[in-house]
Amino acid sequence: MNIYTQVCGMIIVAMLLFFYHRQPTMGLSSEKRFCITLYIILACVVLDIVSCYFIAKSNRYGVTLVSAVCKLYLISLQAVAFSALHYAISDIFENFGSKQEKFLYLCFKGICIVGIALTIYLPIYYYYDGHSLYSFGPAAFCTYIFAGLYIVATMASSLIFKRYLKPAKTNAILFWMTLWAMAAIIQLLHPRLLIVSFASAIGALIMYFEMENPQSSISRRTGHFSSAVIREYFEHMYQNNKKFSVLMISFRTVTDSSSDNKLLRKTIEMLSEFLFTIDTAKVFDTAEGYFLLVFNNNDFVESTKFKITTYIQSVESNPDIANAITLMRPYYTIIPDCSICDNADELMLLLTSFIPNDHNTAVGNEVVVNLDIIAEVRRRKQVEKMVIEAMEQDRIEVHYQPIYNIATQTFTSAEALVRIRLNNDKLVLPTEFIPIVEQTGRIVPLSNTIYKKTLSFMKSYHIERLGVENIELNLSVRQGESPAFTSKILEQLEEFQISPEMINLEITETSSLHSKEVLYQNMKRLEEYGLTFSLDDFGSGSSNLNYIIDMPVNIVKLDNHLSEEYLENPKAKAIVNAVIEMAHSMGIKIIAEGIETKDAFEAMKALGVDYIQGFYFSKPLPEHEFLKFMQSHNL
Repeated sequence: MNIYTQVCGMIIVAMLLFFYHRQPTMGLSSEKRFCITLYIILACVVLDIVSCYFIAKSNRYGVTLVSAVCKLYLISLQAVAFSALHYAISDIFENFGSKQEKFLYLCFKGICIVGIALTIYLPIYYYYDGHSLYSFGPAAFCTYIFAGLYIVATMASSLIFKRYLKPAKTNAILFWMTLWAMAAIIQLLHPRLLIVSFASAIGALIMYFEMENPQSSISRRTGHFSSAVIREYFEHMYQNNKKFSVLMISFRTVTDSSSDNKLLRKTIEMLSEFLFTIDTAKVFDTAEGYFLLVFNNNDFVESTKFKITTYIQSVESNPDIANAITLMRPYYTIIPDCSICDNADELMLLLTSFIPNDHNTAVGNEVVVNLDIIAEVRRRKQVEKMVIEAMEQDRIEVHYQPIYNIATQTFTSAEALVRIRLNNDKLVLPTEFIPIVEQTGRIVPLSNTIYKKTLSFMKSYHIERLGVENIELNLSVRQGESPAFTSKILEQLEEFQISPEMINLEITETSSLHSKEVLYQNMKRLEEYGLTFSLDDFGSGSSNLNYIIDMPVNIVKLDNHLSEEYLENPKAKAIVNAVIEMAHSMGIKIIAEGIETKDAFEAMKALGVDYIQGFYFSKPLPEHEFLKFMQSHNL
């Protein structure tokens, strides 16, 4: 009997099933369907071998039994073809498809039943000459038609709905179906070459290595599920309307990065080993020093947290990692019911963007996500969307607030302040969106847009002729920390032919510096080209005199609150006096911000500040209004 290829196919599929079941899986619908497909292919290959045996021994078993076994094999071929279709597109039809597409999917199920019924009803014949054997006849021809229909449907659906499929899955399915179709055509033309079932086994092998190898979902670093499959798992849970809870374990350290601290890495490794003892949750390694535990039952969240806390406390006495404990503090982010989020995207946004950066909302070392937090996440997402659309639709505006020079009694500079104009013509102030885009990273493209608009304005109207010595541009810390920032701004200055001396970059005191050295290097390099720097809101936030010592700042801008409190609060008055005296002794000039009354103006002037900025003179003005203001006051 010519069954060598079938035996090879059977061995391949059996090995795939053996290795598949030895490895952990996430329980996704696609995993279950692939496993079912493997068993159907194995049954198909086995029935192919059995049918060959019965044909070869037809004299012993009789026509009826041999025909029945051959028809079972043909039915299994149709089952393989339909299971391939089911594996490829059932998620699409069930979760994304329109009513018509879902109805079409039900039609395919009906067609499968019809094909099996016809195969059972129609006659089948077989041939054996002592060396070669095969089956043929109406039942076999019917199987070719229906299996071919499923193959074509699978390929067509994979192409039509490829936007819903991963590119690797689409390519693997197309390759599998093409290989199987070619094998069927060859066997149809040369019935003695029994290669159809073997081709299905090769197709399963391709799908295993391309898409369904459980090992590809495992983090090599820890052995837990990797961050690459978190979103896919969440989508599975939401699409199947499953209730689940999430516990995230994150850490705060005194170093810039946990990956740079060997002691903390050792602690994370030890916790990773301990998490293998948690059998009530699926554990994901986010590859960023966080662990994500997903529970199907909320009842286990608190008990698991207690176990983890107890373990972390127990290793405090270990002398090998005693120092590491002082560097880390575990934070628990708990989402008791993930249905509080609308979908996987919103849950991912919550976990990756909001919670890790906002431990201040925690009570102790824990934050429990509630409706208020979700509402804030959604608001931030809407704000970010508003900024993106404003940049795409050119609705970013720059207004200019004049700055009064007490020495010359003229307006010698101005601060460029961003505004977003909505479609209803309403203006959105920066306080409503700047903090959010700084956290999401959108501040960099937004700042580039502001810089280009400002430089274009300066070039178009030659504002130096109006007595403007420089324009203050706000410098985001994230922007200034970029190694490419210096070359970027120098390119922009060259593009618009603006002298570097015309630009003053204004940086705000912050505790969010991650690459302080890079920021300082960028500032010093730009200073060499002629740009100047000012320190904004001095006296607020993370006040630190080292900013003035380390940074090449030429101007210090007093915080609005200090300016306001100066007239009423003796302590504030003492602080302002000290700051001005200190700054002047170092050759640094002072700008008083937020000056709105004549009394405040006279007080700051008498105090010896160098510049005044505030509504006492003018609010931030659109381009043409700013030009009129400068013409009427400076010329």
